[in-house]
Amino acid sequence: MKLLTGILLTAAALAACWSRPQSTAGPDPKAVLQAYVDAWNRHDSLALDTLLAPAGIHEDLAWGFRGEGPAAVRAFMRDVIAVSPDYHWAVSSSFSDGQSVAAEWTWTATYTGPSPGGPVNNQRIAGRGAAVARIANGKIVRLSDYYDVASFFPKQLPDTARK
Repeated sequence: MKLLTGILLTAAALAACWSRPQSTAGPDPKAVLQAYVDAWNRHDSLALDTLLAPAGIHEDLAWGFRGEGPAAVRAFMRDVIAVSPDYHWAVSSSFSDGQSVAAEWTWTATYTGPSPGGPVNNQRIAGRGAAVARIANGKIVRLSDYYDVASFFPKQLPDTARK
């Protein structure tokens, strides 16, 4: 009986000391993506260090950009600011499975630079797109934007392309 009591007391003591695993869930992936969009809207390139994983990838497929790491994305942000300094990126809807986020977004800007129909100067543009982001430990590991850049410049397209 003393042996059984000893075993039970030891088991109870071990159970009391056993630390339960803490939740490793980081910030809500939708909130991380929204913070990234907000940083872009503020032209806050330094925020990319806290929102993008060190080897995180941002792809803008329409413009043929693929950057790895915050420094590459900062350079891309500077390029975007140069051609559309008043841009506004807005997430209109999104959903998450806990690690990935899919989002629909809109983009508006006054644009000066190359376009699918040739150079433009101070042209108002607007368009819609979608992004898929993978989040790990509260940082973007990969974000890919999908949209039709020509649809942002309808006045630049030949009449036959609009039909």
